[in-house]
Amino acid sequence: MEILKVTREEVPGKVGIIPIGSVEQHGPHLPMGTDSLIAEWVARQVERRNEKEVLLFPTIYYGCSLEHNGFPYVGISYVTMINYLVDLLNATKDSGIKSIIIINGHGGNRSVLDIVARQINFTSSSFKVYVFNIYSDEELGLPGPDLHAGSVETSRIKAIDKDLVKDEKINEIKDFSYKEGVFSTLTVKEANQYGVIGNGIVVDAEKGIMSLIEVVNKVEELLKKIIS
Repeated sequence: MEILKVTREEVPGKVGIIPIGSVEQHGPHLPMGTDSLIAEWVARQVERRNEKEVLLFPTIYYGCSLEHNGFPYVGISYVTMINYLVDLLNATKDSGIKSIIIINGHGGNRSVLDIVARQINFTSSSFKVYVFNIYSDEELGLPGPDLHAGSVETSRIKAIDKDLVKDEKINEIKDFSYKEGVFSTLTVKEANQYGVIGNGIVVDAEKGIMSLIEVVNKVEELLKKIIS
């Protein structure tokens, strides 16, 4: 069930699922909302499989994307996200929801989400927050490493909506090398002028959907442990 479409009597006792991503550049070939679109797709599939137990929250599209400074992105600060999510989750707890699974599609949110989960989990006896991070470097028989806007994310978006991948733009990427320190001491733009952190791009929608389904299955395993 979607929380926007249920009545107040249907809220208590459910497990909430919150997809969160980012609005940031993903090379010249992928949409700005890549992380959000992937997290949203996964969350919706989990909800459809478990609609009696789950409340699907609206996607939180804006994340922490400072590592893309110099490229187009729309995001918020780490402190703002912590405060926002802690307030949101405390209100969710008071609404009678059993627990929350945050499905995170953006690597830049991970450290913040860890703090948020700790803040809630260590101050609540029953209501718990579980963070499921969707990584982009799974073994799919595609070129690796694959950290940002590479083969895995491109193949996943191709599987979700083939029209969102600008295949002809991939040819504009002439250099896939990147400097050490990206995501820690260097921005993406400082590490690679094309905004892609990987080792080439191979687009395979079939492998993309297989990887997405695998992620859905893993989230569903977590859900079953929570409700058991």
